Amino acid sequence: MISNRASRGRTGFHGRGAQTAPFVCLLAWLAALACHASVQADANVSGAAPSDEEIKSFDRPLETPATAPDAPSDHVPGVDHALLGARHDLGYAGPKTAACTGLAVALSDQPQDSSFVWELEAPHLEPTSQWIIALSSSDVPCDGAPSGTLGASYQGFAQDGNDVVVYVEALGEGRPMTNGAIIPRPRPTGSVFVEPTNAVYGKPLEGKSKRCKIAAPGTTQG
Repeated sequence: MISNRASRGRTGFHGRGAQTAPFVCLLAWLAALACHASVQADANVSGAAPSDEEIKSFDRPLETPATAPDAPSDHVPGVDHALLGARHDLGYAGPKTAACTGLAVALSDQPQDSSFVWELEAPHLEPTSQWIIALSSSDVPCDGAPSGTLGASYQGFAQDGNDVVVYVEALGEGRPMTNGAIIPRPRPTGSVFVEPTNAVYGKPLEGKSKRCKIAAPGTTQG
């Protein structure tokens, strides 16, 4: 009887050991896997750590793309551009050759043009939108000049479509003479014309048109 109980005890012991063995193997496998993962993670962290240079690069401003330099401008900082209209401080100092009937005319985008004389300091133009015109009938040959007047005088300007029209009058006694003005530049396809209001001053030299076309700055009067 004793031998039989001992035999059953040994048999029971071996049965429980057989059931426990797979569980122990599973724990060993999980421990090994966890250890491998820890080692791999440590390796990745140490190998992928950003350098100081890479960290600093996030603080750098974005580089500005290279662009072409700005075109030169005639704008003077802190100086206002001249207003459009008559300039009583402007005189004509150019040749006495008639551009229109009885009238010498200078048209320029440069205040220091040799055909201009200024009683005061020359104004600052807005170079993209303003021109200067000066005119005179003094000593300019003219057939049919009206008597009893002081000569041709600037009266005003108007924009007509793409063109700019400058009006000239025969100045009566007791009124101030005006020899020029700052006018708007015509549109790209337009021109500057002179038109008389009460006399021959400013009529075209040829033809029957009522307006005399003035050559643009840098071109020759036709």
